[in-house]
Amino acid sequence: MTSKLTIFIILTALCTSAAFSSCSSDSVKNSTRQTEKVSGKVLDWKAYNLGAEHAEKVIGIANDEAALQDALLDVRARITNIETKLGRQSATDYERGFTEYIRTEKDSLAKIIF
Repeated sequence: MTSKLTIFIILTALCTSAAFSSCSSDSVKNSTRQTEKVSGKVLDWKAYNLGAEHAEKVIGIANDEAALQDALLDVRARITNIETKLGRQSATDYERGFTEYIRTEKDSLAKIIF
């Protein structure tokens, strides 16, 4: 189990760094993102609820490590896509919905992936 967890952590780190490096390719866009403020409150409830819906699906496949890794990569890609199309606040609200749902419904899984 430890080696699987290590692989998962490495994949998560790689996906995160890939998402950040893809954002920095356009310096004008990047500078705009840095100054864009994100509210600590949920403003885009549709994105938040979508994140919670995807978290529910992830919990359903938590016993299958390969499917779980694919689902988490998909979530990371969705966060990037939402940020590109709808803005940083919506992406943050999606991620917040995803993480809060998992922390509430499956604390043991949350401890592993967050």
